[in-house]
Amino acid sequence: MDEKVKTTSNILKLSIGTAAFLALAKFSTGFVTHSMAVMTSALDSAMDVAVSSVNLVAARQAAKPPDECHAYGHGKIESLAGLFQSLFIGLSGLFLVVESLRRWFAGTYVKSVSVGLGVMIFSIAVTALLVWRLRTILRQQKSMILAAEQLHYGMDILTNGGVLLALVLVHITHWVFWDLLVSISVAVYILWSSFQILRESINELLDRSLSSVSRSEIQNFALSYHPAIVGIHNFRGHRVGGKLFLDFHIELRGEKYFRHAHTVSEGLIQELKQRYPEADVTVHYDPEGEE
Repeated sequence: MDEKVKTTSNILKLSIGTAAFLALAKFSTGFVTHSMAVMTSALDSAMDVAVSSVNLVAARQAAKPPDECHAYGHGKIESLAGLFQSLFIGLSGLFLVVESLRRWFAGTYVKSVSVGLGVMIFSIAVTALLVWRLRTILRQQKSMILAAEQLHYGMDILTNGGVLLALVLVHITHWVFWDLLVSISVAVYILWSSFQILRESINELLDRSLSSVSRSEIQNFALSYHPAIVGIHNFRGHRVGGKLFLDFHIELRGEKYFRHAHTVSEGLIQELKQRYPEADVTVHYDPEGEE
């Protein structure tokens, strides 16, 4: 196991342990306080355990090198993991909306609010430390899995803050309405986040091209690399998991010697790999004016 995979595995294990501990604490608190908002947050943490577990398996599988059957590697396992996440989170979000509405019309209550406040404050602090650690590692290595981890744990800070605010308002006003309102709001936020992950996963599975901004940035860099490069065509680029695939032709001016043309293109490939460490780059060279 290389260092990158080992680092990713370790942070995912930390995520799983943290989410499992918080889920247990919140479920216990939810039963004590009878707060739907706290139970919603507990279910969110339980989902984090499942999602991070899938991510751990996916990260290890995606790191396998290319083979005869998978010439471009196993990176799309990350995209499949993201697809699973989005469906799982989306179904759970729907359940939370239905259950909150059921309690709204059936009538409910909240007790032992101080216990809930203490647990939610602790949960926010622990989750903030985890997000900080994920962000630190994400700066060092690009990965869709770690980006998704940071997204949904960062989302947890907001949802936990909403639950905390709901408990404060219930304590002040004695209206259980706040508890149910926040639980529904959190559920809707979960649904929106699941849609974002779903869209990103589908884009990667369908090999959607890079954005126009990314394409322009890469093409401008290639054109400025050597004065003999006067044009770029047949540009193709897409992301699969944490891997960037680039394939394009460069037009070379006045390069009639094959070896020199080869040197220019190989030099450009190496510069692109230094600029984009996660990239797999293929560059073809043509005489000026030909495509």
